[in-house]
Amino acid sequence: MKLTVAISSAVGIFAIIGGLWAFDNNYTRAGDHQELKSRFERSELTRDAKDLRNRMWDIQRNLGEEKGKRTREYKEIEDKRNTILRELER
Repeated sequence: MKLTVAISSAVGIFAIIGGLWAFDNNYTRAGDHQELKSRFERSELTRDAKDLRNRMWDIQRNLGEEKGKRTREYKEIEDKRNTILRELER
């Protein structure tokens, strides 16, 4: 009886290790994960730049084009957007 328990325990442990190894090889490759992460970060930066551009347009629409460009808020938003665009160029 003890021999069968030992054999089944060993088989169970090897099955768990094999399953974890297969899961790691199929779903969590480090290179693929890093590539997906960088693509996601770029898409987030692009979305942020578009949001800032829309805020700049809102300021211009509400205050007028020239007066809107002279406001402190517009200049701060423009600086943030330029920083994001420089980051995306890398």
